[in-house]
Amino acid sequence: MSQRAEPRLEIAFEGRAIGPGQPCFILAEVGINHNGDPDMAMAMVDAIADAGADGVKFQTFSAEEFCNGPDEMYEYVSQGKVVKESMLEMFKRLELAREEFARLFRRARERKLIPLSTPTDRAAVDLLETLGAGAFKIGSDDLVYSPFLDYVARKGRPIILSTGMADEADTARAVSRIRAAGNERLILLHCVSEYPAPDASLNLRKMTALAERFGTLVGYSDHSIGSTAAAAAVTLGACMIEKHFTLDHGLPGPDHRFSSDPSELKELVGVVRRVEKSLGQAKLVPTAAEREMALLARRSIVAARDIPRGHLLSDDDLAYRRPGTGLMPYERERIVGRRARQSIAAGTAISFSQIESGS
Repeated sequence: MSQRAEPRLEIAFEGRAIGPGQPCFILAEVGINHNGDPDMAMAMVDAIADAGADGVKFQTFSAEEFCNGPDEMYEYVSQGKVVKESMLEMFKRLELAREEFARLFRRARERKLIPLSTPTDRAAVDLLETLGAGAFKIGSDDLVYSPFLDYVARKGRPIILSTGMADEADTARAVSRIRAAGNERLILLHCVSEYPAPDASLNLRKMTALAERFGTLVGYSDHSIGSTAAAAAVTLGACMIEKHFTLDHGLPGPDHRFSSDPSELKELVGVVRRVEKSLGQAKLVPTAAEREMALLARRSIVAARDIPRGHLLSDDDLAYRRPGTGLMPYERERIVGRRARQSIAAGTAISFSQIESGS
């Protein structure tokens, strides 16, 4: 039977608190959509800042470190056509030189973005540590790479772990390894590793199950089209939304077609912020504006006809009309069967001061 864990406290990196009561952290994923061009990557940082996101994320990898050889093929859709090519050659083409990350991180911070990256090898982890990365993002593909999880976790920085392709046992193993290394600062991102992910596959309630099962902060790495799923994830408690970003859907490459372009990312940010405002608090109280509306829209108890002093009030003497500034209709039982202390003109709102205390 699954064991539930107690929830952890909020996490912070580079001065930004993430967790309950905090705005959802919107992380735009550059990934490999710079097409290996550092100048394009720089332009993407600026576009992401202009769209209002909170952070920008890159990928720091060496193709030859994780691809076994040139014969492994990768198939994807680009510019409306199916492309099949060597995985190694594709990723080599999409690498950024390690020295470029310092410039990109600096530019991101100048634009008030928090820069992050997904490392895929130990040298990349060490590089990002020297650049002051506030957290490490581990992609879904490396959730089962236990020796690497150990190394990253021992750095002691927050870890953002995507859970695409994983079952409960996979995720439990990864979480246990990270915690065994002494690192409790973990955000699990629900993720569906389909590109793009169709609505029927999104299973957003899995995010809630992750929080209950592992006691971590949770978020959503969104590979669907549009902003609807991200907005829904926020209503389910996502503290972070990760969304792939491109400057142009028409650019060549495997990820551009399902990524958000500048206008779409700006729309997503606006939708998420509007949803956050809409969520409010879990309190059974009306808003201040509703209290004012109640005075206008609700009914009060009024005299249905002229009522003489000493008259024994009955239902025939009462009417229920706007505005709601007098006694409420549910107080009718406290009036019927009592005598009028004074005469009450028809249409007058009845008050307890006009009624005797006994029948």
